[in-house]
Amino acid sequence: MNKLSLNTKSLLIMGIINATPDSFSGDGIFKNNKFSLEKELENMLEQSVDIIDVGGESTRPPSVYENVKEVTENEELDRVLPIIEFIKKNFPLYISIDTKKPLVAKEAVKLGVSIVNDISMFEDESILESICENNIFYVLNHFRKNKNHKNIIPEIIDDLSSKIDSILEKGFKRENIILDPGIGFGKKFDQSKDALSNIDIIKRSFNLPIMIGPSRKSFIGYYTDKEVDDRIFGTAASVAYGIMNGANIIRVHDYSEMNDIKKMINILEESRFSS
Repeated sequence: MNKLSLNTKSLLIMGIINATPDSFSGDGIFKNNKFSLEKELENMLEQSVDIIDVGGESTRPPSVYENVKEVTENEELDRVLPIIEFIKKNFPLYISIDTKKPLVAKEAVKLGVSIVNDISMFEDESILESICENNIFYVLNHFRKNKNHKNIIPEIIDDLSSKIDSILEKGFKRENIILDPGIGFGKKFDQSKDALSNIDIIKRSFNLPIMIGPSRKSFIGYYTDKEVDDRIFGTAASVAYGIMNGANIIRVHDYSEMNDIKKMINILEESRFSS
């Protein structure tokens, strides 16, 4: 496959493979005995998913969920590398590795992933070494662990700007950076809502592709009063809003339904009269 094509006009669906027993959404493949990786990937291909995001450690916040456990580097490698190898061998799909660990990123890059999706906000700067060498995309996810936000949008912009400068100083290509406003990461419910509400401002500030991951998140549960399994409509509204305000990658669990939203928004936009 050629290198993943991505720019500020792109609109791609990213499906999720959680190689974990403790995913917040309940879809971790090591918890579901009926799960078939091959069938799931076939469905993703059939439903025009563009990218598969493979993760071996749950990113659910300890402040919201109980019994959140750190996964060792070796555990994470054992979980994700066989899946990446299987996808590369059998499916014409681009792959993203969801990790904050440099060694996991490095080994995944060797296997041919197109994106390193780092939710830690560049916590360990050595994660960029293998990415720079292989000219692939890096997701810079906004995340303040202390939740010390007073004015969320200017702070997201300032924090991302500082990290982008650090990334560029290490020789990373600016055009390979993807920004994620970090919905649900180090943010209270209203802050996650505001981060999504203003992604157009964030995008205009940097002129870089934006990825959003509102899928089934707690802020949707807060505003709709729905449990994880009943948040599909709240997710759909969030995805539609994100697409209409400039999101370029939509990271979702319910990829079939969200692909329908993508299709309909594209059709409606194409049908607008131009003066």
